[in-house]
Amino acid sequence: MSDLFDPLPESACTRRKENTRTKLVRASLDVFVDKGIDGATVDDLVKAAGFTRGAFYSNFSTKEEVFVALFASVTEEVLAIADSSVEAAVQEAASRGAGTGLCAFQDADVMVAVFEGIRPFGRQWYLLYSEAVARALRDETMRLEVAAQRSRLRGQIGALLAERMEAMGERPLLPPEDLAQLLIGVFVDLMVREQMDGRDITELAATTILGTLRAFVEPLDRVAPSAPADAPSASSASAAISDVTHDTPSTGETPGSPPANS
Repeated sequence: MSDLFDPLPESACTRRKENTRTKLVRASLDVFVDKGIDGATVDDLVKAAGFTRGAFYSNFSTKEEVFVALFASVTEEVLAIADSSVEAAVQEAASRGAGTGLCAFQDADVMVAVFEGIRPFGRQWYLLYSEAVARALRDETMRLEVAAQRSRLRGQIGALLAERMEAMGERPLLPPEDLAQLLIGVFVDLMVREQMDGRDITELAATTILGTLRAFVEPLDRVAPSAPADAPSASSASAAISDVTHDTPSTGETPGSPPANS
């Protein structure tokens, strides 16, 4: 997954400390993927980056700080992949003559494209994501940092969904951010299946993402069918029931039944 990050510029214009910090963060990727936060050591991190412990402590106080910075950087890269994947999918649809009026299936293809863009980094991204969530549930400081990145991921993918649905004349049946979180959960589950089961999930991904969007998205012009003109309203029906109840004899006789023999 190291190629997830673009190579750092080596020009003299790059500030040395900023470059050192960025290299430490990027080099930590494989370390945290392979060993997790608890298993990784400062020596592992500096060895991967090619620096000394002094260089480490001039930029970070703990390995947890490095992990937080890494998780923020990876989130940014995932969002960049999502944006570029959507742009490419929309341009491809336009080249086929679909324009901006993509149908539901084509719009699902856009989200499939996002998944396929992230998919090559699936194992690494899942391990970092699950490590971040697990640690956040135990550590209040980490929780705030991870929650901010999760909110960022959810919010930007939600905005992306809202923009596409507006262009298609559709609306979500739940807030876009919640629909985004649902899709992120689908993405995570698909990645786990592929890694754990060793199966090709290309078709399953398309089917699952399409089904999710169909379940929670509808056209803007969809309205509830109106009742026939001669059909009684709920209020008139309620009034009729009330009248029958009040007219029922207190003897327990039902309306229309013959009187009891005296």
